[in-house]
Amino acid sequence: MNPVLAGIGPSLIRELNSRKQPGDIDLGLGEPRLPPDGAILAEAAAWAAAGCRYGPNAGDAELRGIVARHFAYDGLDRAENVCLTVGSQEAIFLALKTVCAPGRDEVLVVEPAYPLYRKIAQLEGVASRGVDLPGDTGFGFQADRVLAALSERTRLIVLCSPGNPTGRIAPRSELAELARGLLPRTDPPFVLVDEAYRELYLGDAPVPQLADLYPRTLVAGSLSKSNALTGLRLGWLLAPADVLAAATRVHQLVLTSASTLSQRAARLLFEGDRLGAHRAHYQARWTVYRAALEAQGLEYVTPEGGFYTMVRLPGPLAADGVQAAFDLQAQGGVVAIPGEAFGESARGWLRTSFVASAADLAEGAARMARFFARSVAAGRPG
Repeated sequence: MNPVLAGIGPSLIRELNSRKQPGDIDLGLGEPRLPPDGAILAEAAAWAAAGCRYGPNAGDAELRGIVARHFAYDGLDRAENVCLTVGSQEAIFLALKTVCAPGRDEVLVVEPAYPLYRKIAQLEGVASRGVDLPGDTGFGFQADRVLAALSERTRLIVLCSPGNPTGRIAPRSELAELARGLLPRTDPPFVLVDEAYRELYLGDAPVPQLADLYPRTLVAGSLSKSNALTGLRLGWLLAPADVLAAATRVHQLVLTSASTLSQRAARLLFEGDRLGAHRAHYQARWTVYRAALEAQGLEYVTPEGGFYTMVRLPGPLAADGVQAAFDLQAQGGVVAIPGEAFGESARGWLRTSFVASAADLAEGAARMARFFARSVAAGRPG
């Protein structure tokens, strides 16, 4: 066996989800529960019935052009800037595999962050470090922290906006500061922006884009979260043409091409301007969940996008969020994810998702509050 695999820990997110019992409230797994657009899937299936064959390695050229024009990022607006991938996770893998050399380069991950980024780096033999965004300031993106953490080895910076697990959006002013700090450097690092939740902003203004400010930006995205199509496994990597060509070679070696049926469904969604169709649903869900958290007196971070919020663990629970999360599931009947799964800066917090029904969100908040109160009264973690 590859010895590197032994050093890569299991997913706390999946482990907690696997322990869920009948009657538990699931605020853990970040999977949309809305039904997908059935008409789109039916039309794609009918198309595939006439012949579902290999497509070009990078994906259908017309769809790649549609994706590029839809986002219209400065310098990334042609088909040559797009590779269609098996979900955004493959896009993240391609980006890291393409631009980082094992033993030479390092990846800087803005945390709290989805643990996949650093695990891929570990698998590839690439060093990684985290840049902590503190919870006491709401986990807001701070460009100066990222710039101060750079080293001569930093080849790739990874950030997610809207963030998983925090739901925070990196402001344009901070992204501009990051770009100003990176551009004068000799051989500036690439920045990979994970845009899995780009369409699900909770306010009125769309998510600011680093790709319009910094030419060495790579973008990973997918239909999984925006359109409740996690099983379709259709994503994309946007990158400067030379990087994209190299990434496509990696993609070809690993997967040949993304599913042509999935590509057809994606084309119908893009052409119908349907990527933001679920935004209002999550805005309404957040209104319900926020009211429930406040009614129970729970401290939380206000998200600006996606469908997660961080809930602070009180008193003795904060020291060991992993144990608190397992006890919350076993004793309190709620699945939530410990902040430690996303980096040390999230210790003392739980990531909770508000994809559940309105009734479950209210009940989940009430159960958390009762569990917290019992634990604090007992003066013990859990």
